[in-house]
Order: sequence, then structure tokens, then C-alpha cells
Amino acid sequence: MPFATSLALNALAKGVVAQEKDEVSDTFDTPTPFTQNAFRIEVATKSRPIARVAAKDIQAEYLEPYVVGGNRSLGTKRGMLAPRAITLNQYGNLAKGKLASLKGKPGVFIGKVTTRNGKVVNGVWQRPTSAARRVGNKGGKARTGLKLLIQFEDTTPVRKRFDFFGRAAVYLKANAAREFDIAMKRAFSSAK
Repeated sequence: MPFATSLALNALAKGVVAQEKDEVSDTFDTPTPFTQNAFRIEVATKSRPIARVAAKDIQAEYLEPYVVGGNRSLGTKRGMLAPRAITLNQYGNLAKGKLASLKGKPGVFIGKVTTRNGKVVNGVWQRPTSAARRVGNKGGKARTGLKLLIQFEDTTPVRKRFDFFGRAAVYLKANAAREFDIAMKRAFSSAK
């Protein structure tokens, strides 16, 4: 019986992980593989008949507000990076190392700028560049204004929308009896 119990619990845990991967895809637009593979299993044994599904540490930190509500996690960052006039990767995020590469470019600086309406905006800015000659501008080069590439923002609240517990409960209710039946048959067939 303990062997069959551990088999069934581990099979159910694997099924819950698959359901949570689907929940990630249903909740977020183009989630990264890192986010889709966020879940781990602590397997059940004959002596400890408990299987547990949980998010890995890093992913748990940023997924938690989507499960229970609250503010987005900043992790080790001092602020949220909100891209404004910069190309994003296929997942809608800044490419790895993009901020570091921008820091080294001429004409790019990081800091606070007060806009015409008096608002102070902190971020990564590109200084004005010489533009092509404009019609009516005899021989001179026009200059454009500062361009905000990435804005630094405070954390923002997230509404609860990732149904981690609900999706797992539905799966367990629908599959528990079948998995225990399969595990019992396997235990009896391997019994000596």
C-alpha cells in the first residue's frame, strides 16, 4: 500500500505540473521558457507519502503577486524597467544585457529629466542627434529632443489572476481515483 500511494501521488504531482504550465500559458502573453518551467516536485516516498508541487525560488518571487495579489516583485532591482522606445525580444522583455550595452553607447545617459510640464522622469535617455536636413532649413542640421528609451518605475499592484490552487484542485479531483487505481495494479503486479 505505501508503494502504491507514493506512485499515485507522484503521478498526480506530474499532472499538476503540466496543468500549471498550461495555466502560465493561459495567463501570460508569450511567457518565457524560464517562467513556463517554474514548477518543481518534491516526490513522495513509501516512508513520506506526501508529494508537493511548488514554484522554484526565483519564479515564485515574481509569480506570487499573480497568485495571491499584491505588488509586483522587484527582486534585487531598485525599480521596474519599463521600455518605451526600444526593441523587445520575442517574449516582450528587454534582451539580456541590453541595459548594460546602452550604458556604453555615446549619447545615452541614465538619470532624471524634468519634462516641459514639470514631471520628473527617471530612466535611460538618448541625447538629441543631428537629423537629416529639413525642408526650409538652409544648410543647417535640425536637432531632435531627448528620447526616453527605458523608464524606471516604482512597483505596481497586480490583480490576482493566476489560479495555481484552483487548477491543481480541479486536476486532482478529476484524476486521483484513476491514478490510485493504476498505482494499485502496478503494486500488485510487482509484488512477490
